[in-house]
Amino acid sequence: MHPKIQLAVPSSLTIETADHKIKTYKVGQVARAAAIFGVQRVTIYRDAAYDDSRFIASILQYMEAPQYLRKLLFPRSNELRSVGVVPPLKTPHHARPHDDIREGIVIDVGTDCAWVEIGLDCPALLRTATLRKGERVTVKIFSRDPLEVGLTQKPPRYWGYSVRVVDSIADALEGLVIATSRHGQPISPAIHNEIRRRSAELMTFVFGAPNRGVEALFQEAGLSLEDASDFVLNTIPQQGTETVRTEEAIVATLSVFNIALHEST
Repeated sequence: MHPKIQLAVPSSLTIETADHKIKTYKVGQVARAAAIFGVQRVTIYRDAAYDDSRFIASILQYMEAPQYLRKLLFPRSNELRSVGVVPPLKTPHHARPHDDIREGIVIDVGTDCAWVEIGLDCPALLRTATLRKGERVTVKIFSRDPLEVGLTQKPPRYWGYSVRVVDSIADALEGLVIATSRHGQPISPAIHNEIRRRSAELMTFVFGAPNRGVEALFQEAGLSLEDASDFVLNTIPQQGTETVRTEEAIVATLSVFNIALHEST
């Protein structure tokens, strides 16, 4: 069983630009990387230098939601005005018309029942008294004519990521913690084997800010980078540029570990 993956990114991810479209696209690249590599959760930790956590969370959550639910989940807002520049995720839970397992939103409740928007011609009726209006659910279609659905568990295939915001980098450190730094230990087969040996249900990859690395961010939180992390790794040894952007480091790191975590034992 492969571990769940969490990304920890700073609220200052967008500090380098004031251009709304560029900011949106930058966050969109994080969302794309999370979806490509099957990340289960993206945690935004607040950086005192610049807190754009609301904007970052809004873009990440918007992109994760199936298109047919977005108008219900996200009213018009300034944060989302440039979302047209980001490419769609096209993950399995972004259901197509013929898919029978779908994400839905409860739009109304009655006595022992609820109506759920699931992206078809009409809402689906659920015979249950346990749901609340606005709740997101996963349903399975048993019949289309007449339309009959029931609650179901999320399928074992990748089903999107969740997003949360925490007050400090310390609050994001869970499971096996891997901090990424150009000053870290170069990635190697021996490191891969050690990480596989120390398998955990959750792996957290921690990334620094555009204007400073994880060392400074850990220090500002009163933490020792070495003591608070299981590994401090350089996943882009001999980088050819002066700096590597956070979204680039995420893709590079997850690419390396995707091979290590999925190769046969």
